[in-house]
Amino acid sequence: MIDVANINKIMKLETFQSCIGKLPKGIRSNGIFLRLFWLFSIIICCLYISTNCYQLLLIHGDSMEPAYHNMQMVILEKNRTDYTYGDVIAFQCGTLNALLVKRIVACPGDRVVIREGCLYVNEKESMVFPQKNIFLYAGIAGSEIKLEKDQYFVIGDHVEMSKDSRYKEIGNVERSAILGRVIS
Repeated sequence: MIDVANINKIMKLETFQSCIGKLPKGIRSNGIFLRLFWLFSIIICCLYISTNCYQLLLIHGDSMEPAYHNMQMVILEKNRTDYTYGDVIAFQCGTLNALLVKRIVACPGDRVVIREGCLYVNEKESMVFPQKNIFLYAGIAGSEIKLEKDQYFVIGDHVEMSKDSRYKEIGNVERSAILGRVIS
């Protein structure tokens, strides 16, 4: 946690000037110290934002087309935890040792099954993938799956190309594995 009192003390002009006064005259006169100070401050702020709030993410592969394309930069919102149907999330897949980006089609407590090429959530056609006969491969969703607390079922938009929750290597995604929601 950032201690505001210490930041105010550090940022006081007299403290800053006293630090500059202790530097060799050559560094003080041409402003190198001031430039380095601001550069260092900007780097610290960017690291904080990237670690806790937002992060740039590069999409690899075609499994999320047409929404996201291979080598497209997106922003990942990391401080949100209320994921729902249709959200695109990034999560760490331990078995594949990879960061995956997929769309949530079922939330904790839901029942998921793929029958005759159609995705059903809680015995109703999915609102996220309402198209019929698009799922040629049902995988583990060929028989009904009941999601536990903090589990999500995810599928890539390019259904034929996507390696997602239908595959046993990935399966249901735990909330703790989710890094954030893709917002652009």
